[in-house]
Amino acid sequence: MDTTAIDAILEKGREAFDIPGAAVAVVRGDETYLQGYGTKKLGKDDPVTADTIFAVGSVTKAFTTTAMAMLVDEGKMSWDDHPRKHVPGFKLSDALADANVNLRDLVAHRTGLARHDCLWYNSRWTSEELLAKIAFLAPAFSFRSTYQYNNLMYMVAGLAVEAASGMTWDEFVRSRIFEPLGMTRSLTSVNQLGAVGDFCTPHEKHEDEVVIVPWTNLDAVGACGSINSCARDLANWVRFQLGDGTWEGRQLVSKSNLDETHSPHIVVPVDEASRDLAETTITSYCLGWNLLNYRERTIIAHGGAIDGFNASVALVPKAGVGVAILSNLANDMTVWAMRNALLDHLLGLPPKDWNAEIKAIHARNREKADREKRERAEKRAAGTRPSHELSAYVGEYSDDAYGTATVGLDDGGLCFAWNNHTVKLEHWHFDTFAGKYEPPDWPVPIEVLFSLDADGTVSALRLIWPESGNDRLFVKRKTNDAPSQG
Repeated sequence: MDTTAIDAILEKGREAFDIPGAAVAVVRGDETYLQGYGTKKLGKDDPVTADTIFAVGSVTKAFTTTAMAMLVDEGKMSWDDHPRKHVPGFKLSDALADANVNLRDLVAHRTGLARHDCLWYNSRWTSEELLAKIAFLAPAFSFRSTYQYNNLMYMVAGLAVEAASGMTWDEFVRSRIFEPLGMTRSLTSVNQLGAVGDFCTPHEKHEDEVVIVPWTNLDAVGACGSINSCARDLANWVRFQLGDGTWEGRQLVSKSNLDETHSPHIVVPVDEASRDLAETTITSYCLGWNLLNYRERTIIAHGGAIDGFNASVALVPKAGVGVAILSNLANDMTVWAMRNALLDHLLGLPPKDWNAEIKAIHARNREKADREKRERAEKRAAGTRPSHELSAYVGEYSDDAYGTATVGLDDGGLCFAWNNHTVKLEHWHFDTFAGKYEPPDWPVPIEVLFSLDADGTVSALRLIWPESGNDRLFVKRKTNDAPSQG
């Protein structure tokens, strides 16, 4: 294995995107290479090693489906079980989906339900409270018709693992996966970081400046993205996933059920960037993995992104090659660039300047965002005023799934509070107000549009995330209504 070339690829990627620290695990046949690059914290001389902990985000999902595969082997669950067999409180609002959904649907992202990540991100709600809210979320598409990535469904899968195994999801993952594979430093919660000591600081890029951000706690939805790991541990995970379900002579999971997690379950639309850059024409979601063609090769891969971190794991089973790349900078597609360059080298493919390609995509995305911001500003109606005095908008507003939002007065202006989020509102035009959260809260602007009854009374607000196209209607509670529940 040409470790000098591997180091050059990772260092070039790190420098190209101003990544403070990164780590890599490369498996090819019987060979393994581990290395750390850069620093754990911007401005500090604290080198990353193969044992340094990073958040891996949605790379966690394959651990959850491997746990499920083990329980399927034991007859404690079936891929085709209705979730209510294990999680009685689970319910979907669409009657057809609710009657026919199975565990396989949850972890293949084919329930028809959109993400609703704002319910769990930086949230005060427990997994049990989030479970109850799912029943009030209308589908975005019909059942099993369309790939709809959904972290909440993985939370439910984690609850099913708990019910079927008799232990918590994190206990199961630690005892049945981490321990047998020798993943001695891997964690299932940020609350465990103090026990290992050697961990990265998360960073994000705001405009052109790299800044430090806090770690994000994902305990309520742990099965979708809460694992933290290092290159050394992930090398064992990659080698295991490339195998037949055995580890050091012990069968941890059957080959048939491990293969099931790697098998396509729903078509994923191929975006323009993937089609042009990686010559990818077919992508499917498996169970915790993506299966796709990459430059005429078939790979199984999954990324992970959470505040301050990016990760990527990729397997090329026919070549016996696997890689895991970790970064302590959240910056879209940067680990993808390093992963592709690394795969090109390991598979003997013609080299391509992936860093330049991804930088060009970043530039186009920024230009698009700036253009949309200008267009939005141009549509703003000048000289308008709210239809009421600001005090008329004050009150509690409720939604069955999203709970209670509160509008109050603060220093002569309106402020909006919902879940763990608070923001000041500035008048935009008519009865629309704009607010923007600062990191580590929601990183996208929001708008609040108030609506009136026929008699002109403020009766509801629509919470809008313009960049995502999502919105939610909250109805104002009348003064004689019973208090709302969160």
